[in-house]
Amino acid sequence: MLAIGSQAPRRMQLGAVVMRLAAFGLAVGLGALGCAQRHAALGTSPRMTDGDGVVKLYPDAPGLAFRLGEQNPNHAERLSIEQGIRAVPGRDGNVDYWSLTAYPLNYSSGGQGKTARLHINASGRPQLHTWRTQRGYLSDPRDLRDQEFTAIVRIRGIHDARRAAISLKIRGGRHTQSNPALASCSMMTFASRYTPGVSRFGKELNHPDYDYVKLPLRMHDTALLDGHWVGLKLVSFQDPDDAARVINRLYVDDAPFAADGTLHNDFQLLSEYVDSPSHSTGQYDLVVSWGGQLNTLRVDGVDVIDVAILSVRAIRAEAPSD
Repeated sequence: MLAIGSQAPRRMQLGAVVMRLAAFGLAVGLGALGCAQRHAALGTSPRMTDGDGVVKLYPDAPGLAFRLGEQNPNHAERLSIEQGIRAVPGRDGNVDYWSLTAYPLNYSSGGQGKTARLHINASGRPQLHTWRTQRGYLSDPRDLRDQEFTAIVRIRGIHDARRAAISLKIRGGRHTQSNPALASCSMMTFASRYTPGVSRFGKELNHPDYDYVKLPLRMHDTALLDGHWVGLKLVSFQDPDDAARVINRLYVDDAPFAADGTLHNDFQLLSEYVDSPSHSTGQYDLVVSWGGQLNTLRVDGVDVIDVAILSVRAIRAEAPSD
């Protein structure tokens, strides 16, 4: 009886240990879930996708959005192609796309080249303000501020390797000689290795006066290549920890399509620029934080750009993780 009685407390202690371990496991599980939710809020969840099946790096926020989807870009509402260039449908294996032929131009910095540009006007409203007169927006109080701008594209026929680049331009407006301040935009670029930088941050508050900052690369084995599909995402948002700063990030998926045409959704951070009052880009020291009338996909130095996916949407951004 004594032996039996001495085992009972041990069983009770063992049961208590098991219960504590189970509680610890539950706490760990809940903690992991909390971390996963926070991780998703930081823009790294692979689970959220848009109507094209493209991963959303940051969650949606109420506001404007545009998605080309299955629309014809020649007639799509809130989309325009500069110089009236006609987009021509094409197919690469299981990937449908639209081709635009670049048109010739004379650069204000000197020399001649080729370019093509598509403009998204998410609000559909005319421009009312410039960077000098803006009230937090250029055309409409709903203009995109915190945003995720996506383009999956391919360039063909590099015409000038020194200029071959794709620019994602945001928060801006119209470009005219008569009123240079309408431009009011910032941008990030993805370029060939023969340009001044594979990735740069730029400002063009007055047209055509550009500032560029060459950015350090987080991915050292990627650049714009002839005949190669690439996925690009420019994410721009007000820093949650410092409202005076705007964080701009360029993500790249350098093999966006699988053989069956499905998306790999393997976007990696290529470069980042934190726009702040303490950092001048050269001509400009004003932080580009307003909502813009236009988002522009621009290509230079090539003969043709193929566009498979094009979209932009308002996002909810959190502080970057440590």
